[in-house]
Amino acid sequence: MTNLEKPVGGAVNMLTFDIEEWFHANYDDIAPPTGKGSNFRANMDTLLQMCRETNSKATFFVLGCIGEDYPDVVKAIARDGHDVASHGYGHQLAYSQTIDEFRDDVKKSVDILENLTGTKVLGYRAPSWSIVERNLHYLEALEELGLKYDASIFPVKTFLYGIPGAPTVIHKPRVNGRELDLYEVPMSVMKLAGRNIGYSGGFYFRFFPKLFIDYAIRSANRQGNSSIVYLHPREIDTTEHKLSLPPKERFIHYYNVGGTRSKLEQIMRSFHFTSISDHLLRNFKLELADR
Repeated sequence: MTNLEKPVGGAVNMLTFDIEEWFHANYDDIAPPTGKGSNFRANMDTLLQMCRETNSKATFFVLGCIGEDYPDVVKAIARDGHDVASHGYGHQLAYSQTIDEFRDDVKKSVDILENLTGTKVLGYRAPSWSIVERNLHYLEALEELGLKYDASIFPVKTFLYGIPGAPTVIHKPRVNGRELDLYEVPMSVMKLAGRNIGYSGGFYFRFFPKLFIDYAIRSANRQGNSSIVYLHPREIDTTEHKLSLPPKERFIHYYNVGGTRSKLEQIMRSFHFTSISDHLLRNFKLELADR
């Protein structure tokens, strides 16, 4: 089997959500506020209802601290048949941690989530896409913990994150000269003016019009490739609290939140979405006897 693997079946799209509070962010000199409530539980109810109404399954990358604060929400995600995966414990950047701190952080979150759901956690996504070239070897820690996939790599270059030369298809990465027993599920990109650019998650999802996202997903599917959508609960709610950010960061963090819920619903009705784990099981012959 080659390092860059092709799906056994046809193209399928994946729906993912990063489950965190409105104040979980990684901007310098921005301290998390205290003493404020949130619309988190209501926004999660909305996302789960949208999945039911569109017959969509998704992967929910959940912070361990969310599991502690909202155990009923995590149980509801699992009860609806979705993939509960790890987003770390407290939204710390992976590249700001030592590998031992990273391993302990992921394990702590995995233990919390598994105790809540009674099922094995299979995957991980780093906060703010913080698996980059200099800490790519941290994927070995995920393999040691028994995880089956990582979804932390964004094949773009921004001032915050990205590995622009990373493979853009699902593959088993090579680290320290060997192929890991772990799938990498990179975020979807398309070529624009010779550069990779995201189109189906976070700021990109909020920035681009629905017709463009629809075109990009269909174009990827015609080529036999999958697209991944990702959003945060705060991105569907104009009334949620907001961080006090400098202009550029505020634009990236909050642009067009008012149009996101409707756009997401339209995209969910236009395509069939499944979770990452189900996609790997069905299309990559992933063996999960202990799932």
